[in-house]
Amino acid sequence: MTRMGVWLVLTAMVLPATTAWGQEAAAADPQETSAEATAETTAEGGTAADAEAALEEMAPEERRVEAEDHFNRGLALMQGENWDGAYLEFERSIELFPTRSALFNLAMCQKALFHYVESLRSFQRFLEVYRDQADQAQLQSVAEVIRELNALLTDMVIEVNVAGAEIYLDGDLVGTAPLAEAVQVGAGTHTVEARLDGYISAQQTLPVVLGERPTVALALQEVARVGRLRVEANVPGAEVWVDGEHAGTAPYSGTLPEGEHELRVSAEGYEEQVQTVAVATGDERIVTVALSLPSGTDPAWFWSMVGLTGAATVATAALGAVVLIKDEDYANDENRTVEMQDEGKQFVVATDVCLGVAIAAAITATVLGFTTNWGGEESPPEDGEPFADVTATLGAGPDGLGLAVVGRF
Repeated sequence: MTRMGVWLVLTAMVLPATTAWGQEAAAADPQETSAEATAETTAEGGTAADAEAALEEMAPEERRVEAEDHFNRGLALMQGENWDGAYLEFERSIELFPTRSALFNLAMCQKALFHYVESLRSFQRFLEVYRDQADQAQLQSVAEVIRELNALLTDMVIEVNVAGAEIYLDGDLVGTAPLAEAVQVGAGTHTVEARLDGYISAQQTLPVVLGERPTVALALQEVARVGRLRVEANVPGAEVWVDGEHAGTAPYSGTLPEGEHELRVSAEGYEEQVQTVAVATGDERIVTVALSLPSGTDPAWFWSMVGLTGAATVATAALGAVVLIKDEDYANDENRTVEMQDEGKQFVVATDVCLGVAIAAAITATVLGFTTNWGGEESPPEDGEPFADVTATLGAGPDGLGLAVVGRF
């Protein structure tokens, strides 16, 4: 006897005739069957909302009549061994008005399509829902098919290193890690995949032989939370520092961990720029830095004024001493002349000039002390090399007294 012949005999044992199907459907509670249809639809990939919306538009009697039409078309397709078409007809019949006849034939179509796991679930549901309505012969027939299906399946243990990952078997979601129990699969090649946001999916394809208990271990790897930073500057070759570490020169491009980082860009002769930049995973942050020339006065001018103040102070002291000596000599000299008096006056004027220069230079140095761009250097270089060298020299000539100030920068 062919496989088709065996199944038709089994179907004849369990399924009533078309008129008997009508009697079975009429005995069912429309509200209960509608709920079962919704559950069955959801299990097969539809949505409960879609199923309920469609059923609410039809009266119970309309649903029953249309369900019977789909059931009869399914029987005809089974006789022609069009298992896929028959499966769809029985599925629609169950959605409209579920009966044990339609559920049984649906399970048989799944078996013929080699969907052994789905077929086993359908037969198990048959026993859960219709055990009290089916007679002993029907229950025995279903039990025999279940034993046959169990012989065609084996257990597969699936392990994933990250809890909460979704586990897919041949594209169908079977649960989340860790699975409470092994997954039943048929003989053949199967693909197992684990997915979880923030991790790289893991997949494994393996052949399965009946009688074995394969174990699949999938290791998810966390996606690196990094982004890219690109730094451009108006001064080519400017030094780029990230989080205190020298990263390179502008233009710079590199990979950084997600989060905030300290960016420092510097170039000789320009003011350093420091800022905080945020890098996002998978993005490239572009930062353009405009370095500017230093503001403020050159330190050489400050030290020049300091040197001039010192030189003028020394000259003032020296001239003051000369004035005092000249004045004493002039007062005690009985032969003093007008020329000697004029010379003394010249020394007084020179002393006043030097004092004025010292005061002016001191005031200027004080102002420059606040306006000079020190650039991190607030004192003259060591080893006796000041920024400026200022020397004051006194001189007397036939035309009078002179003060010479020589500066070297």
